[in-house]
Amino acid sequence: EFNFGEGEGRVNVVDCERDEDIELVLPPVFDKCSKVLDAGDQIVARDLYWEALSCEEGMEKIEELLVKSIEKNPFVGEPHVVLSQVYLTKGRFEEGERESERGLTLLLEWGCHWDKRVSWEGWISWTRVLLMKAKEKSWPNNSWGILNLGLVK
Repeated sequence: EFNFGEGEGRVNVVDCERDEDIELVLPPVFDKCSKVLDAGDQIVARDLYWEALSCEEGMEKIEELLVKSIEKNPFVGEPHVVLSQVYLTKGRFEEGERESERGLTLLLEWGCHWDKRVSWEGWISWTRVLLMKAKEKSWPNNSWGILNLGLVK
């Protein structure tokens, strides 16, 4: 709104090209911009995630590290995706489904990937495979079975 003149003779002109009446939409990231991720927590989460990926101590330890990573930074999808795969490997299909759904949601909300070792499209595709297998309640028990996973039906 523009004001021309002063006092009672003032003329108000509304600029129709302005956007004050457009509803602002908050992006879904960081719980609709309501949370702040502490820089220290982000570093700890990253380190726990990387430790889980390189862990040779077994599935229990990998699960523990991923859960801790997610507690420190629940706002990125990849730890959820990897945890989903751990759960599917252990036959815990409901938990695997929950984690793959959460991971997929976060990846799609961000529209980019946090773990740059794989492309965003690669993460999306793999997460969809995990989600499909979780819903089917099946997971291969050997390397050949994993190599043959895919959405070819």
